[in-house]
Amino acid sequence: MSTATLTRAARHAHVGGIEFFVYGDGAPVTVFAHGLAGSVSETKPLAMPLAGTRVLFNFRGHGGSDPLPGGWDYDLLAHDLRVVADHVGATGACGLSLGAGALLRILTTTPDRFDRLAFVMPAALDQASNDGAIARLRALGAAIESGDRERLTEVLLEEVPADLRDLRVTRVLLARRAAELAVMTPPAPARVDVPVRNVSTLRAVKAPALVLAQEGDVLHSTDVAHRISDALSTSTLEVLPPAGVFWTAPDQTRTALRHALTPEHL
Repeated sequence: MSTATLTRAARHAHVGGIEFFVYGDGAPVTVFAHGLAGSVSETKPLAMPLAGTRVLFNFRGHGGSDPLPGGWDYDLLAHDLRVVADHVGATGACGLSLGAGALLRILTTTPDRFDRLAFVMPAALDQASNDGAIARLRALGAAIESGDRERLTEVLLEEVPADLRDLRVTRVLLARRAAELAVMTPPAPARVDVPVRNVSTLRAVKAPALVLAQEGDVLHSTDVAHRISDALSTSTLEVLPPAGVFWTAPDQTRTALRHALTPEHL
């Protein structure tokens, strides 16, 4: 199927208290997992250029999914990802940031669950986040709690290259994102947790995998990306320039994901 024929209309549904949206049709069926305090709007730019059926969901505690008063851990995140993937018959999976951690957790117990894998800006492997990442998440959480859309927009702008911050499209996109965050309760971890406790378990994963990182990202260290790629025997690592995934090199992002998640004959 050509990407030119894909529709942006979505089918909206819930399963097990988890909200999800289905775009397109046919093979392959790929599920997309967002990051902390994120939503389907975060994974939509990654999913929409691809062929086949793309399934975007909100973890519980996010978007229109059930709340999580007790907080999250990677077992819970992996459960949500697995429930949606099994429900739609997904053969491929893409995890962004925290979603990459959820995908890693699934692979530690069922290494053959998916045929194709992508880890975009992974935040952690077998160690907790660094101090810079924690400070960034606390700032975001405080801005969400305040409900101040202008403050939220400013916090989000810190992740955007300086020369792009004053563009109208940047301001519009981040204002929209801030409006989503302003009405949510910041999801907190239920306990200190890491995606993978024993990195050697990932050696059992045989599906081709893409690990996509970007330079200069405090929350998503390239060191973590390198270690994940080294742990997966069939992985390809691609490191983009600063802010490359969404802002400075989006064409490279789309090309890398298309090659990683779409069979060659499609």
